[in-house]
Amino acid sequence: MEYKIREQLKNKTVVAVLSIALGIIIIIARRAALDLIVKIIGGLVLTGGVAFAAINLIRPETSNNLKMDLITSGIAALAGIILITCASGIVDFFPIMMGIFLILNGLSHLAVAGTDPENRIIAGIMGIVTIILGVLIVMRPGVIADMVMIFIGASFLVNGVFDLLMVKRVS
Repeated sequence: MEYKIREQLKNKTVVAVLSIALGIIIIIARRAALDLIVKIIGGLVLTGGVAFAAINLIRPETSNNLKMDLITSGIAALAGIILITCASGIVDFFPIMMGIFLILNGLSHLAVAGTDPENRIIAGIMGIVTIILGVLIVMRPGVIADMVMIFIGASFLVNGVFDLLMVKRVS
């Protein structure tokens, strides 16, 4: 029994050290880490699209609509290729889309403020704040991506430190 506990503590220590190392790497090399994550996701999407197409070509009787399944597979493979080849552009694209969404949402709050006298002040303030945040995100998408990566890296770092502290307390 004691051997199993020691083995689990050793494994937990290795995972904690890896978590700390990963957190430090993500914090230091934010952009490279984010590009790598997008490329990994692209590779998974590409692999899934190719595999799904291969399955449908090898065993077409399992498909309800072979042509649609092959089109879907092709779109997935194309999306994977785009994610792999345009990772840095995609990294900036998502915050911009989020900013545009916030701007549109803020405009809808302002529309509510104009038509709902009971909630005019709250809806107006919410609309203005949301629009300002959206504009800031659209103007500085790289900063938002950096902040997200810092948060992720710090989360790994803190998790690893807490795991090491727990291992030390238990052993």
